[in-house]
Parts: sequence; C-alpha cells; structure tokens
Amino acid sequence: MAGAEQIDFRARDAESLARYFDFFGEVECPQVEAHLYQSLCAGVIRDAEILSMAAETPPNQPAANLLFGAVHYLLLGGEAHALREWYPALAIGEPRDSRSAYAPFRSFCLEYRSRIEGLIRTRLTQTNVVQRCSVLLPAFAHIWKSGGGAPLALIEIGPSAGLNLQWDRFRYRYARAEPGGEVRCWGDPQSPVLIECELRGDRRPSHWPEQIPVESRRGVDISPVDVTDPDAVQWLRALIWPDHVGRQERLGAAIKITREHPPAIVQGNAAERLPDLISRAPADATLCVYGTHTLYQFPRDDLINTLKSMQSAANARPVYFASCESTGDRCSELRLTTYRGSERDTALLARCNPHGRWLEWLV
Repeated sequence: MAGAEQIDFRARDAESLARYFDFFGEVECPQVEAHLYQSLCAGVIRDAEILSMAAETPPNQPAANLLFGAVHYLLLGGEAHALREWYPALAIGEPRDSRSAYAPFRSFCLEYRSRIEGLIRTRLTQTNVVQRCSVLLPAFAHIWKSGGGAPLALIEIGPSAGLNLQWDRFRYRYARAEPGGEVRCWGDPQSPVLIECELRGDRRPSHWPEQIPVESRRGVDISPVDVTDPDAVQWLRALIWPDHVGRQERLGAAIKITREHPPAIVQGNAAERLPDLISRAPADATLCVYGTHTLYQFPRDDLINTLKSMQSAANARPVYFASCESTGDRCSELRLTTYRGSERDTALLARCNPHGRWLEWLV
C-alpha cells in the first residue's frame, strides 16, 4: 500500500485511483470503523469498470466518498436491490457480512451507472460530522480565553448546512478509556445531540466556563445546504458511512436544532467572501475563523488568498484561525494560527480522530 505522500488525490487515471482506494480502505476506514467501505475498497482497486465510474469525480473532490455516497443516496431513496441487506439502517434484520458485499455492490453500480455518474459529477462532499464538535469545543474555549473573555464572532469556512455552528447547543461527555477514568461534561443537559469523546495523552484542556458566549455565527460555502430541503438532507444522510448508525441519529437531531436557529451562511468562494464577513464581525468580539476537513478541497490559489485575507484583516484586529485537517496518516491535527498585525503564529493544539472520536490535547 502506498503512503499518502505517494498518492495524487486529484489524479483520475485508473492506477492513481486504485492507489487512492487502497489507501482509503487500509488507512482511512479503520480509523472510524467503516467496515463496509473497507471491504468495498478491496474490490474496487481491482475493478476497471468501477474505477472508470469513480474517475468522473471532479479533481477537488474525494472519489471514494462521492462514489459510495452516490450509491447510498440511491438506496436511501428507495431503490430496491439486494445490496440493501448489507447496509445496517436499510437491511431487514441484521445486515449481512460486509466481506461479501462487493458482488451486489458491483451489480448495483452497473445497473444504476448513469445516475451514479451524474451524482458524482455534480454533488459535493458536504458532510457535517457533528462529532467533530468534540474538537471544536476545546479550541473555542482556548481562543475565548486568548481573546480576553470577549464573546466569539464565529466564521466557518465550508459549513455545509451549518450544523457545527450550533456547537454550543449540544451536550458533551469526555472520558478516559480506562475504567473509572476522568469524565468531563459540558453543554445543555437537555440537548438531543450528545457528543462523546475519548481523552488520550497526558495533558488535558483547561477547564471550561459554564458558558462560552457567542455574539455572531456566520459561514461561507460554495454550495450551502438547505436543511428544509428533503433532497439535500438525504444527500447529507448518504454521505454518512453506513456503519455509523449513531451518526444518523445525531444528524437528525442537529438538523432539527438548525431549523430552529438558522445560521447566516453566504454562498461563494471563501477566498472572495471572507474579507467581507470579517469586516462585518462585531468589533468588540473575539474573531474566530475555523474549518474542519475543508482546506484540502481548496485549489492552491484560493487557499493562499484565503489565508492572506486573514493576515490582511489582522492589521485592524487579531484573527484566530482554527483548522482541523487530516495528516494523511492515522489521525487529524487541530492547529491554531493567530494573526496579529503583520505577525503570524501557529500552534499544534491537538491530535484527534478524523471524526472526533478521540482527542489528544497537546498544549
């Protein structure tokens, strides 16, 4: 298996895609216990026809997520096929062993090829992994303290439906893995969204106040998701990996909260729209820009311009930028970049599971 540094994630030739699916199955899937997709990847890497379908993915989108998401979307839409019996939320009774899923998966792909390719070409991986709020909470607490306790003005890059902008309306439970280990809770005890996270390592995030005030919450996304649109919600559900039934429940509860408290999300390119959003942030607030697993989708020039816009804005006020991105290995990293005037300082705050299942705080 090739390492991440040997894979061109934007390439769409069969050999490059096979290496990518191998990496996805052997590295990314085990991190989040995605057994079905891990099994499917083992078949895809040897299947020229399925690889040719995956090649329809735009170069700035992850091919595996879109291929598997498109199949899941059609199944959630009611397509009657034996493949349903391998999906825990769709099977009648216990789902079948994921190790035998490839033949019916291939059959489904070929039968619905044109529709799957149409979805791959036009849809985006706009997952709102609500569990990642387990990483955002300690980051926001750290930034709030760094800003002197002033309320936060939040701007999320790539918020999709804006579910994670609701982070302070959830409840949290952090615990050590060993029996009798430390437990820390935070948030609204009546919230229907429960975020649980395992604490690892020797350090702990400093204790958080009962409330972390938020003065404004906005976002910018190429294609914001309307949580009142049933089809858009179905696509969000389809992007959840089938083994993760609990994520479906959290998604539904978070969508309900978001419908009650719709965030202000503007459509557009962050490189172009971020300066305006920053200028509109309340002047007396601690300005925090953040994103989770979104920067990898940015074309290089757009990424550079997005970062430059924060540096430029720092001439008027400090800008805190929290970013959680994959390392290409077996974890993600939470980094905080603080822009002050012409200065820039970056710190590694934590290592974490890509879906926020565990957190190792480092500062």
